[in-house]
Amino acid sequence: MPAIEEHAPASILDQDLYKFCMQQAVLQHYSDVDAEYRFVNRDPSIQFNRGAFEWLQERISSMAELRATSNDLDYLRSACPYFSAEYIAYLSEFRYNPSTEVACSLDEDLGSLSLRVSGNWTRIILYEVPLLAMIAEAHYRFVDVDWNYEGQRAKIAAKGEILARAGCKFAEFGTRRRRSFMTQDIVMSELSQIKSSGGGIAGTSNVYLARKYGVPPVGTIGHEWIMGIAALENTYTSADRLALLKWQQTYGSRLTVALADTFGTRVFFASFDRELAGTYNSVRHDSGDPLAFAQAVCEHYMELGMDLSTKSIVFSDSLTPEIAIGIKSKCDSYGIGCSFGIGTNFTNDFNLASNPAQAGTALNIVIKLFRCGGKPCVKLSDDRTKYTGDVDEVRRAQLELAEFYQQ
Repeated sequence: MPAIEEHAPASILDQDLYKFCMQQAVLQHYSDVDAEYRFVNRDPSIQFNRGAFEWLQERISSMAELRATSNDLDYLRSACPYFSAEYIAYLSEFRYNPSTEVACSLDEDLGSLSLRVSGNWTRIILYEVPLLAMIAEAHYRFVDVDWNYEGQRAKIAAKGEILARAGCKFAEFGTRRRRSFMTQDIVMSELSQIKSSGGGIAGTSNVYLARKYGVPPVGTIGHEWIMGIAALENTYTSADRLALLKWQQTYGSRLTVALADTFGTRVFFASFDRELAGTYNSVRHDSGDPLAFAQAVCEHYMELGMDLSTKSIVFSDSLTPEIAIGIKSKCDSYGIGCSFGIGTNFTNDFNLASNPAQAGTALNIVIKLFRCGGKPCVKLSDDRTKYTGDVDEVRRAQLELAEFYQQ
């Protein structure tokens, strides 16, 4: 679809499902709260130039033209029955306002990009994914241009076949990591054709492409939901539990994948009691050693007297087909189900056009919730390189949670 390739995002549904899900939850529980998000480039050697910046500014401005069409809303009603009539009505009136909600600048001497999103939390929560997708595309259009699409269809088809033959159930999670919309479209056109009785594609996080290729839109809770609640409710020890209970108030027995590592898995397991473990069918791994995490999850379920065969783990951290297959083997040995959300390896795995034997570089960029209700927000991942937020607030969170980190 050349028009969307040239002007992405050209549909409000070119977005990850979980952002819509969290928007509905924020609308229900914290509709009057203001928030701020900030862009973080985890690899400062990755730079941006004037061409990339100007193209990005143009694309950000164009977001003001996006709105949900009647066909979009009908699709969401059908594919996502957990969205309430009130939320669909809200989305029908929703408009981005980037001129007041997004501030972006470029330090040309350093090649560093700064970006901040601020405003009402319910309104600005939808910016993160399309902004990251556009930042990545700007870089690959104007800075890192030594690549092309040659061989991409065969490469992604081979990955999908390998996963399916191994019995892996997987979803495409690559919107924010893609080189371009066309890249993700190629990925989904190939993966959607793979048929297997044991494994295969379970869906995509991208709602637009889910509709286009007839697969389910899928997603889970994001870290920002728990980070925001920790700040607003002034607690780190109870934030996981509060977040899961409030999510349950919005979605009941649907969307039952719990995110485990916002403040570390030890903190999470302390809150994930029999009541919550009985309600949430799965937990998601997003940082740290996946095999150690699988073992810890199984041990926790067994301590609670849960049948492992009724539970599953969603893995989504820096996965390749080979890593996923190894994880599945370990989960099979425990008797617990598993599935995989694969992003970068699907939508940003390119070799240099000038030297096809050499792998290209994938960006490591995020946009994280920095402040909520005037209070700083932090994330203490199991992977220390993924810590985010105000340094003093990180220290305060560590002090409050010291008993868990000393175990």
